Amino acid sequence: MSASVSDGRLRDGQTSGKAEDADSYTLSLRANLLRWATLTPDLGIEWRISPSVGIMVNGSWTSWTWNDNARRYALWEVMPEVRWYLGEKKAWYVGAMFKAGQFNYKLSGTGRQGDLLGGGITGGYQLPLTEALSMDFTLGLGYLNADTERYDVIDGVRVRSGNETKHWWGPVNAGVTLVWKIF
Repeated sequence: MSASVSDGRLRDGQTSGKAEDADSYTLSLRANLLRWATLTPDLGIEWRISPSVGIMVNGSWTSWTWNDNARRYALWEVMPEVRWYLGEKKAWYVGAMFKAGQFNYKLSGTGRQGDLLGGGITGGYQLPLTEALSMDFTLGLGYLNADTERYDVIDGVRVRSGNETKHWWGPVNAGVTLVWKIF
């Protein structure tokens, strides 16, 4: 039987074994292990609309309280991203991301709570571990805006002690993410 390779498939339905066949999945689940290490559970999903383009959404949430509300660490974030995978193996990528969330932390006498909003560019590499698992190493650079209210806790009640707006240019995201290809 002669093999005609058009669109990566042989006539009898077998794949040609090209690198693009290895990345033909369309849906994956993701867990950023760096966020999990900080006790901030993080899960995401990525839809590959083509071998070169992926649409991803990650979310994080945590809420910790120690010593009868004397210390607090709470955060939620949502981060959509569009990625362009490069090269023959589609392992390297660049992307554009957006980030939104809220935070509340009190690790000393004064607490801070507020909203964060920002975005930037991302870049990284996906290292295949098995046919279904890979490790995604990523770094995002960009801008974050945090509108913050400072507060003190007096007799168990949060009392506002001021507000400020912070602007940050630099690293806004980092990840060592386990990726599980579902489909």
